[in-house]
Amino acid sequence: MRKRFAAGLLAAALGALALVPTGASAATEFGDSCVANDTVEAPITFVESSAPGNPLPTAAPVSGVLTHWRTNVIPVPFAIPATMKVLRLNAATLTASVVGEATGAALSGSNTFPVRLPIQAGDYLGISGGSQVGALICETAVDSGLVTMLNAGPGNSVPYEAGSGEIRVPLVGVIEPDVDGDGYGDESQDGCPQSALYHSACPVITISTINVAGKSAVKVLVATSSSAPVKVSGTVKLGKASKAQLSAKQKTVAAGKLVGFKLEFPGKLKERLKELGPNEKLTLDVTAKATNVAGKVSTGKSKVKLKGQG
Repeated sequence: MRKRFAAGLLAAALGALALVPTGASAATEFGDSCVANDTVEAPITFVESSAPGNPLPTAAPVSGVLTHWRTNVIPVPFAIPATMKVLRLNAATLTASVVGEATGAALSGSNTFPVRLPIQAGDYLGISGGSQVGALICETAVDSGLVTMLNAGPGNSVPYEAGSGEIRVPLVGVIEPDVDGDGYGDESQDGCPQSALYHSACPVITISTINVAGKSAVKVLVATSSSAPVKVSGTVKLGKASKAQLSAKQKTVAAGKLVGFKLEFPGKLKERLKELGPNEKLTLDVTAKATNVAGKVSTGKSKVKLKGQG
């Protein structure tokens, strides 16, 4: 039933293969980094529940998105098809639900395959074989916790049997957080993890304004390219180093909609305008600021001429 690799290749692999250290990251790894040295040709899925000396948790320690899976193989002169499954085991009913699966062609050494599958804390990785293509395994001399079941596709549930055997499962999964719940890993797959609406970079807000001056206030009509909270303020020089500050209550502006903001004149601005003749003017500098989902602020500036009211 097993198709063994050459013993000499295994001896060479032990000296040649090593885990590649990973950099600092919020991603979480689980599974087993053992080096595959054998295959099993049978329509069976293998899951490792525990193994002596394995430094990684065999079950997913956190929930998120499975973004990569890896398998290590001793030097071989050909590619070996491998099928990885995400499995959710129910100990009460001794059944396993197949959450998802992915395939890859494993070559000598460390193989990394991208994937995008939801995963929950407690899920396991399984490796599947068939009558023609063997399942990659690490054959050892020490018993490990082993779960076996017949192959099943995503969305199906199948009975499993828990026991032990001199087999480990050469699969490592990489889980990334998914803060916005959009099904994309926040580190390598999601360009805008602050919002489920965007997977590429978070959009930068553009602002357009229309100003309408009145006797006691300026109405500022604001439009934005994306829905965003907007704050409108203004500054006007009154002369002799004196200034008046104006502000309006923050509002959320929906994309493509005009929303009005009222900049009411404070008392000292009203008094100054009454001191000026109709042909004299003060300049009000208006600033509109919008914040996108990533916290980046866009600014729109404009000017309004205020006529004297004396």
